[in-house]
Amino acid sequence: MRERRLLVLVIGLAILAALASASADVAPAPVPVGIPVEGPGGLTVPNGKLARVGEGPDAIDVLYLWGTPYQMGYAHGRLLGDKIRKFYASTILAMSIGMKQPVEKLDEAWTKMEPFVSYDLKSEMRGLADGAGVSLQMVHRAHVIPDVSEFHCTFFGAWGKATTTGHLIQIRALDYATEASIQNARAIIVYKPKGKVPFVVVGWAGMIGCLSGISGQGIAVSEIGDNFGDEKETLAGEPMPFLLREVLERAHNVDEGTMIVQKAHRTSSFLYCIGDGKAPDARSMMTCKDWAYIFDPHSQPHRQLDDVVYFSMGVDSPWNEKVYDVLKAKYGKIDENVAMQDVMKGLKTGSLHAVAWDVTDLKMWVANCTAAGIGTKGNPGYDQTFVPFDVGVALGLRQAR
Repeated sequence: MRERRLLVLVIGLAILAALASASADVAPAPVPVGIPVEGPGGLTVPNGKLARVGEGPDAIDVLYLWGTPYQMGYAHGRLLGDKIRKFYASTILAMSIGMKQPVEKLDEAWTKMEPFVSYDLKSEMRGLADGAGVSLQMVHRAHVIPDVSEFHCTFFGAWGKATTTGHLIQIRALDYATEASIQNARAIIVYKPKGKVPFVVVGWAGMIGCLSGISGQGIAVSEIGDNFGDEKETLAGEPMPFLLREVLERAHNVDEGTMIVQKAHRTSSFLYCIGDGKAPDARSMMTCKDWAYIFDPHSQPHRQLDDVVYFSMGVDSPWNEKVYDVLKAKYGKIDENVAMQDVMKGLKTGSLHAVAWDVTDLKMWVANCTAAGIGTKGNPGYDQTFVPFDVGVALGLRQAR
């Protein structure tokens, strides 16, 4: 059903040979409506602003969006249109080659998922296509990829007795093939959707879902791909990045967050960490289309620590023992530096991007894989500079300190 593990293949020169044909699927850029205007805070259009954080090779685009779904999507496309067109052209083709499937298979997947995608998200996708000057089909294809591909990753949530301050410290280390140049479109997207909880996503230009994110309610989400058997998976469900975004937009505490996942029409095999910085508290989850198990620190299916939940590379992976050993050695002293240096850099997890949060204080540190040409690897994210980002200030919840 899914050709998930084929994505670990080196994409190589086949992509280079085929890349030129990808441009045929990209619509010409539209006549500009609301041309981006340069100002003290960066480029602006109605319902959007583009700034930057970090320096040199570690710099990250920061996209601020507000308003209705279509307005946010259109502003996203107008401000990052060039990067979006390049991202779609290279990534969709690379994933198709890596999975040894024609791109039309992505269209078939979208047809199965579409009934479970909300009207608001479909409207935002239309706005994104219009603003960036790409076909809506290209937008759909890009958003199917996370549910038909493999993400080997690491997360933990630690709080209370486990951390230096008692705050919830949480990570999301995304280990994924970097040969598709996904990191070239790196972005932090600050959402202020009309009538919903504001939130921040660490992702890429042209992607409106969430793989790594934190909300103004102090809810953080992390994810890992697993495989519990093809019979436990379906594409007739809500795409995983949209489900995690729903948690950020709607949940006010960890129980609401886990309930949203439990009640969803789920697709594939995924592990989740949902943290609540206000409590502080966190839960890990093990899910597929048929069931969603919730674990607290005393029910984790591997070695346990008070006030800690974690998974790495899968439920049965020996990496769980590696993470446990680090967290046990640093127990009571876990903070953002332990998260960044001892866990992610020390264990070498977070090749595409590595994110640490002080969820309680609404602060974040992000490191991305270095830019690289298609078919070549960049230097892994965990080895790069972690760029600080104040989530509370970005969402307008406090003044800059």
